[in-house]
Amino acid sequence: MKRPRGTAILVIAFVTGFVLFGKSGYYYAKGILAQYLLNTAWEKSLFLGKSVKAWDWSNTHPVGKLIIPSIGLEQIILEGADNESLAFGPSHITGTSTPGEHGNICIAGHRDSYFRELGNVAEGDIIEMETQSGRWIYRVSWVQVVDGDDSQLLEETPGDCVTLITCYPFNFIGPAPKRFVVRGIFMSHVLGSSGVG
Repeated sequence: MKRPRGTAILVIAFVTGFVLFGKSGYYYAKGILAQYLLNTAWEKSLFLGKSVKAWDWSNTHPVGKLIIPSIGLEQIILEGADNESLAFGPSHITGTSTPGEHGNICIAGHRDSYFRELGNVAEGDIIEMETQSGRWIYRVSWVQVVDGDDSQLLEETPGDCVTLITCYPFNFIGPAPKRFVVRGIFMSHVLGSSGVG
Protein backbone atom coordinates (compact mmCIF):
# COMPACT_ATOMS: atom_id res chain seq x y z
CA MET A 1 0.00 0.00 0.00
CA LYS A 2 1.40 3.42 -0.98
CA ARG A 3 1.74 6.16 1.60
CA PRO A 4 -0.04 9.37 0.79
CA ARG A 5 2.20 11.91 -0.93
CA GLY A 6 1.54 14.49 1.80
CA THR A 7 2.98 12.19 4.48
CA ALA A 8 6.23 11.75 2.53
CA ILE A 9 6.58 15.50 2.10
CA LEU A 10 5.92 16.02 5.81
CA VAL A 11 8.59 13.45 6.76
CA ILE A 12 11.12 15.06 4.39
CA ALA A 13 10.34 18.52 5.80
CA PHE A 14 10.69 17.25 9.37
CA VAL A 15 14.04 15.55 8.70
CA THR A 16 15.35 18.59 6.81
CA GLY A 17 14.29 20.92 9.63
CA PHE A 18 15.87 18.67 12.24
CA VAL A 19 19.18 18.55 10.32
CA LEU A 20 19.25 22.33 9.78
CA PHE A 21 18.31 23.26 13.34
CA GLY A 22 20.50 20.52 14.76
CA LYS A 23 23.47 21.82 12.79
CA SER A 24 22.76 25.41 13.87
CA GLY A 25 22.46 24.31 17.47
CA TYR A 26 25.75 22.43 17.20
CA TYR A 27 27.59 25.50 15.87
CA TYR A 28 25.97 27.75 18.48
CA ALA A 29 27.00 25.41 21.31
CA LYS A 30 30.49 25.07 19.81
CA GLY A 31 30.81 28.88 19.71
CA ILE A 32 29.79 29.24 23.37
CA LEU A 33 32.25 26.53 24.44
CA ALA A 34 35.03 28.12 22.37
CA GLN A 35 34.48 31.52 24.01
CA TYR A 36 34.63 29.92 27.45
CA LEU A 37 37.88 28.10 26.56
CA LEU A 38 39.39 31.27 25.04
CA ASN A 39 38.59 33.33 28.15
CA THR A 40 40.02 30.60 30.37
CA ALA A 41 43.19 30.41 28.25
CA TRP A 42 43.55 34.21 28.40
CA GLU A 43 43.21 34.24 32.21
CA LYS A 44 45.86 31.49 32.43
CA SER A 45 48.12 33.47 30.08
CA LEU A 46 47.86 36.50 32.37
CA PHE A 47 48.53 34.39 35.46
CA LEU A 48 51.49 32.49 33.97
CA GLY A 49 52.92 35.42 31.99
CA LYS A 50 53.12 33.36 28.79
CA SER A 51 50.78 32.36 25.95
CA VAL A 52 48.41 29.47 26.60
CA LYS A 53 46.40 27.77 23.84
CA ALA A 54 42.65 27.37 24.36
CA TRP A 55 42.83 23.78 23.04
CA ASP A 56 45.86 21.61 22.31
CA TRP A 57 45.42 21.27 18.54
CA SER A 58 44.94 24.99 17.95
CA ASN A 59 47.29 26.89 15.64
CA THR A 60 46.57 30.14 17.47
CA HIS A 61 46.53 31.55 20.99
CA PRO A 62 45.09 34.58 22.82
CA VAL A 63 47.23 37.74 22.72
CA GLY A 64 44.84 40.13 24.42
CA LYS A 65 41.31 41.19 25.12
CA LEU A 66 39.52 43.92 23.16
CA ILE A 67 36.92 45.99 24.98
CA ILE A 68 34.75 48.73 23.46
CA PRO A 69 32.28 49.79 26.18
CA SER A 70 30.11 51.97 23.90
CA ILE A 71 28.99 48.94 21.85
CA GLY A 72 29.26 46.28 24.55
CA LEU A 73 32.11 44.47 22.79
CA GLU A 74 34.43 42.31 24.87
CA GLN A 75 36.36 39.71 22.88
CA ILE A 76 39.57 37.74 23.18
CA ILE A 77 42.09 38.69 20.46
CA LEU A 78 43.74 35.72 18.73
CA GLU A 79 47.09 35.65 16.97
CA GLY A 80 47.15 35.50 13.16
CA ALA A 81 44.19 36.62 11.06
CA ASP A 82 43.75 33.30 9.25
CA ASN A 83 40.52 31.34 8.81
CA GLU A 84 40.89 29.35 12.03
CA SER A 85 41.54 32.38 14.21
CA LEU A 86 38.84 34.53 12.59
CA ALA A 87 36.28 31.75 13.12
CA PHE A 88 36.67 32.15 16.88
CA GLY A 89 37.22 35.87 17.37
CA PRO A 90 38.92 39.08 16.30
CA SER A 91 42.51 38.38 15.31
CA HIS A 92 45.79 40.24 15.30
CA ILE A 93 47.17 40.69 11.77
CA THR A 94 50.66 39.19 11.72
CA GLY A 95 53.32 41.67 10.65
CA THR A 96 51.73 44.59 12.48
CA SER A 97 52.59 45.60 16.05
CA THR A 98 51.47 43.02 18.60
CA PRO A 99 48.96 43.96 21.32
CA GLY A 100 51.01 45.28 24.24
CA GLU A 101 53.63 46.89 21.98
CA HIS A 102 54.05 50.35 20.52
CA GLY A 103 53.09 51.01 16.89
CA ASN A 104 50.06 50.28 14.72
CA ILE A 105 48.22 47.23 16.10
CA CYS A 106 45.88 45.90 13.41
CA ILE A 107 43.00 43.60 14.32
CA ALA A 108 40.54 42.02 11.89
CA GLY A 109 37.16 40.46 12.64
CA HIS A 110 34.13 39.12 10.82
CA ARG A 111 31.33 41.65 10.21
CA ASP A 112 28.61 39.06 10.78
CA SER A 113 29.82 37.85 14.17
CA TYR A 114 32.46 39.35 16.47
CA PHE A 115 32.61 42.78 14.80
CA ARG A 116 28.88 42.96 14.04
CA GLU A 117 28.42 46.11 16.15
CA LEU A 118 31.60 47.85 14.96
CA GLY A 119 29.51 50.03 12.63
CA ASN A 120 28.06 51.73 15.74
CA VAL A 121 31.43 53.01 16.96
CA ALA A 122 31.80 56.80 16.82
CA GLU A 123 34.68 59.26 17.02
CA GLY A 124 35.64 59.82 20.65
CA ASP A 125 34.64 56.33 21.82
CA ILE A 126 37.12 54.48 24.02
CA ILE A 127 38.87 51.26 22.98
CA GLU A 128 40.58 49.26 25.72
CA MET A 129 43.08 46.51 25.10
CA GLU A 130 44.09 44.18 27.92
CA THR A 131 47.52 42.62 27.34
CA GLN A 132 50.15 40.83 29.40
CA SER A 133 51.85 44.21 29.87
CA GLY A 134 48.74 45.93 31.20
CA ARG A 135 45.79 47.88 29.85
CA TRP A 136 46.18 50.14 26.81
CA ILE A 137 43.57 52.86 26.28
CA TYR A 138 42.81 54.38 22.86
CA ARG A 139 40.31 57.00 21.70
CA VAL A 140 38.63 56.60 18.30
CA SER A 141 40.00 59.35 16.05
CA TRP A 142 38.28 58.35 12.80
CA VAL A 143 35.98 55.83 11.17
CA GLN A 144 36.22 55.21 7.40
CA VAL A 145 35.11 52.91 4.61
CA VAL A 146 37.99 52.05 2.24
CA ASP A 147 38.66 49.77 -0.73
CA GLY A 148 39.19 46.12 0.16
CA ASP A 149 42.76 46.13 -1.16
CA ASP A 150 43.91 49.23 0.75
CA SER A 151 47.06 47.96 2.50
CA GLN A 152 48.06 51.42 3.81
CA LEU A 153 46.00 50.68 6.93
CA LEU A 154 48.61 48.12 7.97
CA GLU A 155 51.59 50.43 7.65
CA GLU A 156 53.43 51.90 10.62
CA THR A 157 52.12 55.21 11.93
CA PRO A 158 53.95 58.15 13.56
CA GLY A 159 52.23 57.44 16.88
CA ASP A 160 50.80 54.41 18.67
CA CYS A 161 47.35 53.33 17.53
CA VAL A 162 44.96 50.43 17.09
CA THR A 163 43.30 49.75 13.73
CA LEU A 164 40.15 47.61 13.68
CA ILE A 165 39.12 46.23 10.29
CA THR A 166 36.05 44.35 9.07
CA CYS A 167 34.31 43.79 5.75
CA TYR A 168 31.74 46.28 4.46
CA PRO A 169 28.82 46.64 3.84
CA PHE A 170 27.71 44.83 6.98
CA ASN A 171 24.63 43.26 5.37
CA PHE A 172 26.38 42.24 2.12
CA ILE A 173 26.05 38.58 1.10
CA GLY A 174 29.29 37.03 -0.11
CA PRO A 175 32.80 38.53 -0.18
CA ALA A 176 32.33 42.25 0.53
CA PRO A 177 34.22 44.72 -1.70
CA LYS A 178 35.04 47.34 0.98
CA ARG A 179 36.51 47.51 4.46
CA PHE A 180 35.11 49.33 7.49
CA VAL A 181 37.98 50.74 9.53
CA VAL A 182 38.13 52.19 13.05
CA ARG A 183 41.37 53.90 14.10
CA GLY A 184 42.04 54.57 17.77
CA ILE A 185 44.88 56.81 18.94
CA PHE A 186 46.85 55.84 22.06
CA MET A 187 45.93 57.73 25.24
CA SER A 188 47.39 55.85 28.21
CA HIS A 189 48.90 52.63 29.50
CA VAL A 190 48.21 51.15 32.93
CA LEU A 191 50.63 48.47 34.15
CA GLY A 192 49.10 45.22 35.31
CA SER A 193 45.76 43.74 34.26
CA SER A 194 43.65 44.01 37.40
CA GLY A 195 40.33 45.70 37.07
CA VAL A 196 39.86 44.95 33.38
CA GLY A 197 36.55 43.22 32.75
